[in-house]
Amino acid sequence: MFIGLASAALACMAPAGPKGVLPFLTSPAGPGIAALALMALGTSIEELGTIRRIRIGAGLCVVAAALVAAGGLWGAALAALGASIAWPAWLLYGAGALGVALALGRDIAVFRDPRHGQSVRLEAISADAVRLTANGAPVTIPAALIRDVTLATSPEGRGVFVLLGSRDKVIGDARALPWVAAHRDGDTLLLTEHQAALDAELLAARLLEAASAGEGEYR
Repeated sequence: MFIGLASAALACMAPAGPKGVLPFLTSPAGPGIAALALMALGTSIEELGTIRRIRIGAGLCVVAAALVAAGGLWGAALAALGASIAWPAWLLYGAGALGVALALGRDIAVFRDPRHGQSVRLEAISADAVRLTANGAPVTIPAALIRDVTLATSPEGRGVFVLLGSRDKVIGDARALPWVAAHRDGDTLLLTEHQAALDAELLAARLLEAASAGEGEYR
């Protein structure tokens, strides 16, 4: 939404002159349109999953923010706006640019660490345990509790379903974990690629290795 506001303001900064698509795109409106397209593309790529795509998507959003800034500088240099519409256009641009700047911080952080902003974060997987942080507090799942791991696709993205023998033996606030099912064989939680900063396939393989190492202790 914010990038749309900024792009609309940049469209107002196109100088008077020959009408047509090319003159419009070779004005401050061009970076605004390109920013909108990159933002949509980046978001779509990020939603496809895999850590590489998540980082590419976030990177495209960072480039989109840079284009919004470049368009604003271009518009200021041209000073093509009439006095009657200058302040509304710049007010609109300022509101949009502020939102884009806030989103930029998130995109840079996600590019560096896909776990940014996640309430549940994977910290480590070992032969003894799976260590997580849930709402800032440590939660430990003994590896021996893991009964099965399967790949999953959910509205939150790609990830894995982890079937545990019992949530009661989880160390820490088990209620803070993203449980999705409870049945006779145990309880299932969902860990996404964003939460783990690992591709779903690699996450599943490492969890199964941990489960295999702890199998004798549990069974």
